[in-house]
Amino acid sequence: MKMTLVKLLRDYRPLLVFAVLLVSFRTTIADWSPVPSGSMEPTLVPGDVVWIDKTAFGPSLPIINKKLLTWGSPKRGEVITFVPPHKDQLFVKRVIAVPGDRLRIEGMKLWVNGQPLTQQITREEAEYLLGEEIIDGHEHPFKLTRGMGMPYVGKTIEVPQGKYFVMGDHRNNSADSRFWGFVDQDKIMGRVVGIALSFSPRRGWDRFALPVH
Repeated sequence: MKMTLVKLLRDYRPLLVFAVLLVSFRTTIADWSPVPSGSMEPTLVPGDVVWIDKTAFGPSLPIINKKLLTWGSPKRGEVITFVPPHKDQLFVKRVIAVPGDRLRIEGMKLWVNGQPLTQQITREEAEYLLGEEIIDGHEHPFKLTRGMGMPYVGKTIEVPQGKYFVMGDHRNNSADSRFWGFVDQDKIMGRVVGIALSFSPRRGWDRFALPVH
């Protein structure tokens, strides 16, 4: 039995080395994850596979999504991957407010620390609206589906230390911090830096390796 095990280890040594290197790479440097829903449209669509920078906030184990160390912190407007407080599953959303921020939400309108976010509608279709929003000088798109309601918070929220408030770019079709609360810093797995590849019929080759920020 011992000789058989030794032989197996010797015969499959290149594969084992590759597996160890792959796990190490996905833990400490970068990872990838499919997008399961349309909550981040039009930035990300179902079928996209996003590229995740693991060096931004600290290493974490892939698949089980367990944070090992924490360093660095997300900025407003960045797209991150994290485990929400209500479900053991990897989510992708945009950071709207960071620890210490005062946030007010009135339907589509957002105020951060008393300043309204610049928003404008850029395209109107029969079923949806597309717009652009500026957070800390960086522009990103958002989407509204006609006929769907919008959460109305109507009060100023102060983000606690070690917590983040996130939202999907598809503003009235996203389960996010408006529904289940803040994201813990030690539950943030990485920064989404781009679309590695896409299996969505809505993507073409022009979307390959497209940066998100």
